[in-house]
Amino acid sequence: MKIDMIIIGLIAGLSGLYALHSSFGVAGVGAGLAVMAIYALLLKVKAKKPVERSLFHNIRFKLPIILVLAGIIWVMAGKFNFPVWWQIEFVSFAFVGFFFFTLLDLKTLKQEKSSWDWLIRLLATYALASSIFIVVTAQLPQFDPELELAKLNRPPLKLADAAGPEVIAAGREVFENNKCFNCHKVFWEGNSDRGPNLGTKQIGLYNNDYIKEQILDPRKKQSPGFDDPKSIKAMPTYYGDDLSEDELTALVAYLKTMRDPTHMPVEGKYGDQWTWWDDKEVLAEGQQVFEGVHPATEGLSCAVCHGKDGTPMMTGALDFRDENNKDTDKIEGDHSDKLLKDWPDDLWYRRVTRGVPNTPMAPWGMIFEHLYLWKAEAYARTFHDPLDKRTARRPVPPVPSKEEIESWTTKEMFLDPLL
Repeated sequence: MKIDMIIIGLIAGLSGLYALHSSFGVAGVGAGLAVMAIYALLLKVKAKKPVERSLFHNIRFKLPIILVLAGIIWVMAGKFNFPVWWQIEFVSFAFVGFFFFTLLDLKTLKQEKSSWDWLIRLLATYALASSIFIVVTAQLPQFDPELELAKLNRPPLKLADAAGPEVIAAGREVFENNKCFNCHKVFWEGNSDRGPNLGTKQIGLYNNDYIKEQILDPRKKQSPGFDDPKSIKAMPTYYGDDLSEDELTALVAYLKTMRDPTHMPVEGKYGDQWTWWDDKEVLAEGQQVFEGVHPATEGLSCAVCHGKDGTPMMTGALDFRDENNKDTDKIEGDHSDKLLKDWPDDLWYRRVTRGVPNTPMAPWGMIFEHLYLWKAEAYARTFHDPLDKRTARRPVPPVPSKEEIESWTTKEMFLDPLL
């Protein structure tokens, strides 16, 4: 082998490894080296004498392989949070490859006797590939220019006579029209997690000014887990010019509905997420709320009854230091047999927001923002489950289904009448 070919091969191989490292890190380099090693071993294998196989034998050999490969593609695409239509498209084109490899392995075609023969075969191959591509892609959602033009030419949104639910519906339309679903999921809806999942993050817990700031000036305060250079630049900064005041108001009203009374808020990018139970900054702010020194919850002090160090200061107050403490039995029809260490998130939420009747434990959710009550709950848990003693993060809860979300309202789990 000539030295110049060796040098070219080395340059190409190293360039490929560098590209894999840039995109996928050490795992990418490992995969690249594995492919190179397998390719080198295959070159060492002596070629067998070619044997013509029938169509049946070709399909019998290739079909199990493509079925396994299609399953892997489907699962991996789902793991990387691709929309279901993309999963279908990936698998479809895997079967297109199966079809073409089967076609290539058919018995040798007769030799062309004229220039027309090869031209006809070339056009037939092109027509076949194009037909498969058109048929597959035609089943997927299509871009409709007339629909997009209608959205652009639609009269400006006016909220003068709109009621609460109408404002929320208009806000969702603003969210859809501005392609927010392309980067943000809303619980189970949306195309990707390039930005925070606004449902599991529970953006609705935050006040209107904060939400507006995140829309109009997204560089000012980056969401936890999205502070890498690529994510910082991902959120457009032109919505201040594109959205009217009414559109912005409606959008905020829609975002305010994104709350979950059954789980702690979730932070971070898909693949590396955590709940507020394990968030150091949230726990620090929750301590301020618990001890009555947070400016946003003036008048609230959990420590008055439960004690700054967890030692109860009032008879009957729950001792957060004892992980085996039981739930109150003073609420008829709402009692859990689970010990404190196993309390689900929704039980913490109910006890703090709704209180315990006929006790000093008031329904604080009627008085203070639930954003800070969740943080106080997260801190209260540290008395029997300190953050620095944990060996692993608490599991991130599953994304609630559409039916579960609808049940929150019908079961009156929210205190806010609008929700």
